[in-house]
Amino acid sequence: MSVLLIDDEVLVRRGFRHALEEAGLAVVGEAAGLVEGLRLAQLRQPRVVITSDVTGLARLRACAGGVIALAGEGSDAWLHQVLTDGARGFLLKRASHEELLAAVRAVARGHAYLCAEVTGRLLDRFEILPPPEEVDRGLGLLSERERQVLARMARGRSNDEIARELYLTCATVKSHVSHILAKLGQPNRMHAALFAQRLGLLSRTG
Repeated sequence: MSVLLIDDEVLVRRGFRHALEEAGLAVVGEAAGLVEGLRLAQLRQPRVVITSDVTGLARLRACAGGVIALAGEGSDAWLHQVLTDGARGFLLKRASHEELLAAVRAVARGHAYLCAEVTGRLLDRFEILPPPEEVDRGLGLLSERERQVLARMARGRSNDEIARELYLTCATVKSHVSHILAKLGQPNRMHAALFAQRLGLLSRTG
């Protein structure tokens, strides 16, 4: 999987490169600005571009599998704009290694990814979570294994990846996912993942 980094802060690029390469992902280029970033994107056709310069999202999308917008902070209006312009993911520059890797893997597979902080704001705004008593009751119904599967869903893992990490068969993982959705009353995998992020399950589950 190939990644291109575009940001004007050397330390940000260096930190992201280290985290990505340590996880076995290939960083095929770095750029401080959009002009050089576009040149590298056209030349190397990365699977994912991570960029803090969002003025050329459409042009970056034309030569990359997916684009993740990067910011020091991000208002809801700004987030709405970059997603409308074609970003498939959003990260804050202070993102953890875990969030960075989850975002890249999700976007590389054609999925969307929002960092946990932004997800929490959106969930608060659109009231995706059920009442607290329903949350407690739903989580109480999950087995320890189902909690582990749910946490990995929230990190952007596919069923195949979850199966490998937990030493399960894909059929078993699919069964766990079905049980999780039923127990939590969530309509699909995305809502269940957002649910887990909002509850902070990622930091509490290995």
